[in-house]
Formats: sequence, C-alpha cells, structure tokens
Amino acid sequence: MISNENKIESTLHSIDYLQRLEVPFNLKQSIKSNFTGNIDTIKMNTSQKLMLVASLTILLGLNVFTMNYYFYSSNKNNTSNEKNFVYKEYFSNSIEHKLYQ
Repeated sequence: MISNENKIESTLHSIDYLQRLEVPFNLKQSIKSNFTGNIDTIKMNTSQKLMLVASLTILLGLNVFTMNYYFYSSNKNNTSNEKNFVYKEYFSNSIEHKLYQ
C-alpha cells in the first residue's frame, strides 16, 4: 500500500515542474484579429461576376440540352417492352429473375 501511495504522490508532484507554454505573439495577434472583425473581405469585381453568371448559364444550358436530347432519343428508339424489361431487371430480385427465365 505504501508503494502505491508513493507512486501517487510522486505522480502528483511531477506536475509541479511543468511550465505553461507561451503562445507566440504573432499567433496571438492573428487570433485576436480574427475574432474582432478586422478581416479584409474579398470582393469580386463586375467582370468576374459576369463571367461567373455566364459560365453557370452555359453549364445549365448544356445540362438541359443533354437531358432533353437523351430523353427524346430514348423515347424514339425504345419500345415500351424494352422500358419494362429494364424496369423489371432493375427492381426484380435475383431469385425471381431466375424463376422467370
């Protein structure tokens, strides 16, 4: 019991020799400036805004065009039996699929 108490005491006394680590001055100032609201905001100029709108419009237009193209081409080429076949293959269980073949 005494040896356990000695270990506990030595462990507790070992904390006395620890020192607090000081934060570097530059890091402290940086953290303070982030919380006080002294952050410089980055603003987009008009030409950047127009380029962003134009690129998003082109991207959206291409997506709509592609979606319509594949939708109409799949309606022309596929018969209702082929659509039902894909539907059945996707949603059927493997056991049921084997039974029907």
